[in-house]
Amino acid sequence: PEILGRYVIRVPDLVKEVHASIFMDENLVDGILWTALGSSLLESKLEAPKPRLKLRTNAKLNLPPVETSSFAERCNSGFEQLCKSCNSALTSYKVIVEKEDQSEDDENEARQHKETLGSIVNFSNYLSNCPHGIKIWLDSLNIKEDSPQKAKTAIADLRSTLARLPSYAGDETGVKGVDHKKDDDNDNPSTDDHSEIRQKATSLRQRRKDFRQVVSLVRSSVKVIALALESQKGAGLSLKTPMSSYNASSKTD
Repeated sequence: PEILGRYVIRVPDLVKEVHASIFMDENLVDGILWTALGSSLLESKLEAPKPRLKLRTNAKLNLPPVETSSFAERCNSGFEQLCKSCNSALTSYKVIVEKEDQSEDDENEARQHKETLGSIVNFSNYLSNCPHGIKIWLDSLNIKEDSPQKAKTAIADLRSTLARLPSYAGDETGVKGVDHKKDDDNDNPSTDDHSEIRQKATSLRQRRKDFRQVVSLVRSSVKVIALALESQKGAGLSLKTPMSSYNASSKTD
């Protein structure tokens, strides 16, 4: 990562993107990682030069607003934002799962929450698959004395939210007496009602199953991040990735 970082910080277009005020908002995980790398390379040593945005002399000056805070500050702020957004997504996603009647808007909102939660899974996968990247991130945190504790508090809040969520283990929401139809059910006016009840029960079971799987991935990811924070070493820390890939647009929405 350091070799890559030393190269890319000399590329004007990339430097311009990373320095843009909206970069972190639009690319949260990428923003955390790039600012951590920039902080590790440029700010972790007292003699290191201040990061500057260099442009060719003939470059146009119609640039987006440039972020003036340090890489470390932006990295730390981005991580806190990541944890808060996942906290909010978990709570809102649970409410949607429990709705009896699902609309298309509910399905779209659930998909958005899963994408948000996928961000912390992706960040965890980076830490798992790139042990030296843990050191880079911790170096960035350690530049400010209170940043490691803030990061631990943010991840602890997320763990607390996860602990309060229902597990739906062994969930059975079928309605007794509607799964065994008699020969004369076609003459029973309540048959359609029973069919609708079964469909709703099946849909609820599937939503709860999806929710349980997503929460399990997030819980594993949070554990990986918490271990990295507790290590305060980074290099040599061996972690298993909670998931090789995360598909937020599952057809089981």
